[in-house]
Amino acid sequence: MNKTIREAMIFAAGFGCGAFFMHSLFRKKYEEQAEKEISDVREHYRQKEEDMDKVIEEKATQKSIEQLTGPYRTESDPEDLAEHEEIEIIQPDEVGDTDYEVSNMTYYADGKLVYDGEDEPVDEEDIPKVLGTEALKRIGEFAPSMVCVRNNNYLKDYEVLQVRQNWCDLEEEE
Repeated sequence: MNKTIREAMIFAAGFGCGAFFMHSLFRKKYEEQAEKEISDVREHYRQKEEDMDKVIEEKATQKSIEQLTGPYRTESDPEDLAEHEEIEIIQPDEVGDTDYEVSNMTYYADGKLVYDGEDEPVDEEDIPKVLGTEALKRIGEFAPSMVCVRNNNYLKDYEVLQVRQNWCDLEEEE
């Protein structure tokens, strides 16, 4: 019986040493694999955070551009729409009847159209978009030296006052 116990003890010791050796070997291997996977996940989330920061910055830039250019200069600019609503000549007492914004303009004798309070005249290309083609021809129809226009595309009413002074004379005085 002594021999059987000795062989069982040798077997158990060999099994224990083998198990300890395999445990140590696999532990190192799986720790290295786990560290590699953890670093990959950390890198993935770091990259994702950088991408998110870029997206947030781009959206913030786009939002600030939209705020700077105003509500009428966005991707859905009324000038670019296929269908334009009519620009109407209205009577002076109809100005402000709607919830449209009211803007005042001055039409000088030398043909310059200027928003009140601004230093530069409106581009001649933009006048038909703002007032239409007939507005300046119909000055004085409802009120002397004046025409009122409702632009349904820009949601604005315009009061245009004609003066006898030249725009270039004003620039020379300053």
